[in-house]
Amino acid sequence: MESDKPAKGYRTSQKSTGSSTAFKKIVHELHHAPGLVGGIVEKGFSSSGNGNSSTGIPSTIPLPRSTVLPFPVARHRSHGPHWAPLGSAPIEAEEGDMEEDKDETDYDPIATYANPIERKEKKPLDFSKWKEVVSQDGASLPQSNNVAKADAGRKREVKKSGVVNYEKNGNLPSSTSNSACKPEKDQLLSRELMNGRVTEKFTLTTEPKSMTSKLESEEADENGVGSASSISSIAAWTEKHSDSGDIEMSEANCYGSSSFMDDIDAENLSLLKNMSAEEISEAQTEILEKMNPSVLEMLKKRGQSKLRSRKVIGQGESDGRQKVSSIKPVDSGKSATTVDPSGARTSKIESNNSSWKSWSERVEKVRSLRFSLDGNLLGADSTHNILNGGGSKVGPYNAENVTERDLLRTEGDPAAAGYTINEAVALTRSMIPGQRAIALHLIVSILNKALCNLQQMDNDYHHVRGINPSDNLVDWQAVWAFALGPEPQMAISLRIALDDNHDSVVLNCVKAIQSILCFDMNENFFDFSEKSTASKKNTFTAPVFRSRPDIDGGFLHGGYWKYNTKSSNILPNNYKNNEDDENEGNRTIQDDIFVSEQDVAAGLIRMGILPRICCLLEMDPLAALEESLLSIVVAIARHSPTCADAVWKCPSLIQTVVKIFTKKGLVDPYPSQIKVVLLLKVLSEANKEICWDFVRCGLFRQVMWNWYKPFPSLEKWMESGRENCKLTSALMVQQLRLWKVCIQFGFCITYFTDFFTALCLWLGPPMFNKLISNNLLSEFTSITREAYLVLETLAEKLPTLHAGEQINNRSIGFSDDTSEAWSWNDVCPMVDLAVRWLQLRDIPYICSLTSDPKKNVNHLEFASISCIIWVISAALHMLCGVFHKLAPNIHDELDNKITSLPRLSQFVPNVGLNLVKNGFLNFSGSSKLVFEACSTETGSLVNLLCLLRQQGDLDVSLSSSSCLHALVQLALLIDDFVQRARNFNDTQSFSESMSGLHEKILNVGLIKSAHNELEEVLTMFMDVVSSKQLVLQSLEMFDRGGPAPGIGFGWGCCGGGFWSSKVLLAQTDAQLILSLLHNIPVIFENDQTQIKATESVSYQPDQMLTLERINSILQLSLLAGPGNETILEKAWDYLFQASVMKYLGSFVAQYFCRTKVSSSFDWHYGDEDYYLFSKMLDSHYKERWLIAKRKTISEMNSNNRYKTRRALETIQETEPHSEFSRDQSTNALMVEWAHQRLPLPMHWFLSAICIMGDARRISTCSPTDLDVAKSGLFFLLGLEVSSIYLCSSSAESPISGVPLIWKLHALSMALSQNMDVLMEEKSMNIFKTLQDIYGQHIDEKLQGFTNSLPEAQNNVRLEILNFQAIHDSYSTFVEHVAEQFCALSYGDIIYGRQVAVYLHRKVEPTIRLAMWNALSNLGGLELLPPIEKCIANAEGYLEPVEDREDILESYSKSWTSGILNKAALRGSISFTIASHHLSSFLFNTNSPEKVAFRNKLVKSLLRSHLQKPQDEAMLLSLVQYGLTTSEDPTHKSEATRRLAVLKEACGGNSSLVALLEKLDPSAYD
Repeated sequence: MESDKPAKGYRTSQKSTGSSTAFKKIVHELHHAPGLVGGIVEKGFSSSGNGNSSTGIPSTIPLPRSTVLPFPVARHRSHGPHWAPLGSAPIEAEEGDMEEDKDETDYDPIATYANPIERKEKKPLDFSKWKEVVSQDGASLPQSNNVAKADAGRKREVKKSGVVNYEKNGNLPSSTSNSACKPEKDQLLSRELMNGRVTEKFTLTTEPKSMTSKLESEEADENGVGSASSISSIAAWTEKHSDSGDIEMSEANCYGSSSFMDDIDAENLSLLKNMSAEEISEAQTEILEKMNPSVLEMLKKRGQSKLRSRKVIGQGESDGRQKVSSIKPVDSGKSATTVDPSGARTSKIESNNSSWKSWSERVEKVRSLRFSLDGNLLGADSTHNILNGGGSKVGPYNAENVTERDLLRTEGDPAAAGYTINEAVALTRSMIPGQRAIALHLIVSILNKALCNLQQMDNDYHHVRGINPSDNLVDWQAVWAFALGPEPQMAISLRIALDDNHDSVVLNCVKAIQSILCFDMNENFFDFSEKSTASKKNTFTAPVFRSRPDIDGGFLHGGYWKYNTKSSNILPNNYKNNEDDENEGNRTIQDDIFVSEQDVAAGLIRMGILPRICCLLEMDPLAALEESLLSIVVAIARHSPTCADAVWKCPSLIQTVVKIFTKKGLVDPYPSQIKVVLLLKVLSEANKEICWDFVRCGLFRQVMWNWYKPFPSLEKWMESGRENCKLTSALMVQQLRLWKVCIQFGFCITYFTDFFTALCLWLGPPMFNKLISNNLLSEFTSITREAYLVLETLAEKLPTLHAGEQINNRSIGFSDDTSEAWSWNDVCPMVDLAVRWLQLRDIPYICSLTSDPKKNVNHLEFASISCIIWVISAALHMLCGVFHKLAPNIHDELDNKITSLPRLSQFVPNVGLNLVKNGFLNFSGSSKLVFEACSTETGSLVNLLCLLRQQGDLDVSLSSSSCLHALVQLALLIDDFVQRARNFNDTQSFSESMSGLHEKILNVGLIKSAHNELEEVLTMFMDVVSSKQLVLQSLEMFDRGGPAPGIGFGWGCCGGGFWSSKVLLAQTDAQLILSLLHNIPVIFENDQTQIKATESVSYQPDQMLTLERINSILQLSLLAGPGNETILEKAWDYLFQASVMKYLGSFVAQYFCRTKVSSSFDWHYGDEDYYLFSKMLDSHYKERWLIAKRKTISEMNSNNRYKTRRALETIQETEPHSEFSRDQSTNALMVEWAHQRLPLPMHWFLSAICIMGDARRISTCSPTDLDVAKSGLFFLLGLEVSSIYLCSSSAESPISGVPLIWKLHALSMALSQNMDVLMEEKSMNIFKTLQDIYGQHIDEKLQGFTNSLPEAQNNVRLEILNFQAIHDSYSTFVEHVAEQFCALSYGDIIYGRQVAVYLHRKVEPTIRLAMWNALSNLGGLELLPPIEKCIANAEGYLEPVEDREDILESYSKSWTSGILNKAALRGSISFTIASHHLSSFLFNTNSPEKVAFRNKLVKSLLRSHLQKPQDEAMLLSLVQYGLTTSEDPTHKSEATRRLAVLKEACGGNSSLVALLEKLDPSAYD
């Protein structure tokens, strides 16, 4: 008899009892309830209209059977979706249809309970250190491959009793009510806590209060074994539910099934179930008695530490969930997830466990965040019921069943629960094209949201601009890092989706790849870089990391950058050459995934994205898809030289791109043409050979087609329409930039005559009123700006006019006939057009603002002002380029070598007079010259540009700073020409020829006449730069350019990191300051005369001007990045002048006079010494930090061996010996981050001192290294003294920002190989003075520590002398220093002071223990100086009292071995430390936990003296330490108490008690 009882959502089958009939399958379905969310309704059919209401069988027309046609994607069909039409009745199929796919196997009894095949678990984020710290959290631990395979093959075993219960209720056990599930959750949670792990499943489903109660209950158990009450409750619950059947549970996390430990745990629980509470208590007591007390104590501590860490993690997760649940979904798309401000918020993130753990916890929180389809992050309140199955019949959503949510044929809102990033990636592999398209659209929305919010975030983590207060809690940096991390496997999913045959899926996939490569953000940065001319070269965008610091480099940070993945891994050998199938099989998908985890763009290239893009472009795609595909190729070409070469050599790709440019004819521009020109420009920048191939094959001429057919006039151009004008402007800008690249390589210079007519249309000032009325000012000025920048590049190819020297062809690998030169015949018309832009009174906005600088300007006017300033800046830069070629040796930086000029070109005074007449500079405030007729009545352009620089608009600020820099450069060149022409001609006749008022200003000098205004400009910009000294230092995370493996902006730093326009603005400001310092000396004029008498100099407030300039140069050094080596070279040229060294020496003399140190030693340095200091320091720092690394021939040959390898190559963190060169590449216009060191670390100036610790250099016995070290010590002392004066004037100094541990470490490095720096008296005195200064810093911090609040004392204690932050193996370095001290010092006090600082109580215990043990083993404890002669006060070495057992035991061993006997005779600090801490611990310890260890120490000390009676005085000194005088009434009682403590510790040992009784009683009197 057939059963008619329906079961909702599951199919049952019926069998025919007739022998002649075939088997028939009937599906039973419940009629769906109205408004049921998740139900599947067939459109156009009624589930109850034509059927019999009692039976549900249709009367005439049966309902259509639902079918799911799987899309042919590489996945198993069992992954779903699984559905049947709700409300449909059992349908009898025809026999013929049934017999086609007839299967005799009867699966019906278990079909109800069949689940989809579980996918193999993905490996989570690979945080190695994070796994060590939080290894208790089983939900976040990855499994090995073997375990994963074993777990994937296991199945849950369910007994019949459980099945019966399920059949009766009709629901899964997980869908029961909360009250019914609570005991089961509590039991499972208790089992997990006893096993030492809290799983992710319970973290998401258990209430925070229950979690807290469980943790508190375990914390209350002092024995660490588990209280009897908790075990009894578990046993009671197990007994209570034993009648319903036992369920063999799998591991309650996302990684697999039951393990061997779970089986043991289940057996233990079953035994406990049969035991009473008394029996459990007896068993616990018996176990405790059998265990060793020390082992039991160790287990207690370990259990408590695990519990504390587990509790912290649980509280962090619960806090995050509570804060997310407190906020409803908002339209802005930001969540309320809190961001832990610690860890990655410091100026320099150290790669230690705490910071890594903090960052990994932030990223791990992203796993549970759910996003809506538009990328907004949903609050937990809106998704709680759906996620936990409450209020609906739908199970929890996860990455495994995400495809079951049918968005196409489902009533309600299945997307209301949102999607996690893992679910979105899993949905991209659905069999339904609509789901794949929606998933990719969701990924695009999330990535774009993350990028936009990262751009709005400031470099300071605690300040976010432009977003709502409720949105500040979204950790978008962690969202971006998680999306590009190893767990979602985003790259391979997008690569699979790119092969889809549905246009909507491919389009969304391409947009996702474009977002993950950060094309728009990076191009915005490069556009600013092209306009600002702060650097002549762009930078490759590949992710990089620093090489690991080593001992030879002094552990200094700032090592060479390396690519995240090697070029051989990006393009494996079998990718380049078609090898046999056997070799191709060695390249696995896992290798592709591994490379994409290191570098997303590299992984995509390895997966063959370029041939696929070429194929899509050949299929004539849609305009939007075509433009996005070209954007991806551009982003890949900007990645690295290897990727640019891969794009160039990809078969048919360049040919296809060129066809796109010409396929619609050469009439009207369209967006794809702009991207094509941009791609050709980027490829040309990457390689000179590629650029030459473009020119040689005629591609350059073909791309520049519209320059051969210029517009007749601007009116015709404006009549073509605004949209056409925008496209034309963008296309012409990219064409001009491509031409500029070719000119920089020496190609296409002769094309100037062909493009001259078209250029003249854009070079002159236009009719501004028409452009403004048509809203085309920005488009016109963009073309004009780029045209003048091209002319500036052409000017660099001019031969030197007055020297008759032709251009020096420096083509590498090409013949000289490929390089060309520009003719002077074409220069004069261009100069005349540029001079027209200097007529400020004819230019709108500029004229009105100079007349009224305080005029209110709206946002639209700001945009127009910046456009015009950009053009003026470009014209000034072009004039500078022309003037540089007028004569050789015009600008001889610091040598002040001025040669004569036979003839002054006519446009030099013309340009100078225009600068004077049009109010570029203000000459009325000069202290020596007053030109009332030439003073600007309202304000100069310089004043206006300074005001605009201080505005918040980034484009306006950048254009103003760039224009100021060009103006100062041009004024310097004009003054040089006039001065040199006056030297050649008769001075009087030359002055008479320039008799006019404006000519007099030109004769005196523009810079000299406007000296006061320029000094104000210098002061303002130094203040601006001082606020950005850490702008680059705060960006590296764990010695990486950013936390994510994206490219450029995709490195994931807040605000863009190194790829922020703010960094570009800071570098432009730095160039302006250096230009001003060329004619405004670093040493203030009033200080020049005072330097001559250093001993009589007293502190004057005016001296702060010079100190501020020196401080500003130090800050500029921290702003230089790749390609900005000229900034550092100029800054160090000014900083390491002999006059600056002499000025620092005068400040040191002042310091000695104030501290009364000058009487103790002589301080006299001559001019020769200062010159030697400047020479040594300048050459060392440029060699150490500016020289790029290049591979040697042997390394290049070794790379050829890799061609035969099949495995991925490993990037070594240590640096092999290589050759070095100042230029990274002479064959490209793009700079690599790899193979260079910039930006500098904060402690870069310490490298001169650390050079003495480099074993490789010491082996060469270079005499200059000692001179460099001595110069470095002098320079460091000068900086420290100057920082003291700056701090007294509330000014910040980059020297004070360097942690004290680095400075002390540098002094230790100077002595780690030899004592040569202490052999000279002056260097020795400088060394001792530095130690005294740092000792004062330690005491000041300790004073602040004692006065701080108790909750802040722990942080202060860790920040004083945490040497372990320098390097993980710093203890090894300390041992090496101890060896050198024992072998070389012979008790030298200065050397001993440096060694003894590692015994300070604010040093980490591991470092103190390593130093003590090393000195003890080598017999060097007696060589240490007395405590009153050590660095810092004695209190820092003695307080607080030592409580670590390992250190106290080490003190005891040194005491009992007799090593401290000589130290006691010499009064060494080692004896004082050991006596103080041992005595304080033995006689003042009241903790019961320490009694056993105290007794152990007492017995050890007494046994030692029992064997060595002659050491009775040592024992007496230990007992008497700290006792008051005998006249004190408490003296005798305290002595008696100490003796009683020792006797009690003897434990009844008669020999030890007798030893104590033999001691002289008078010793205690």
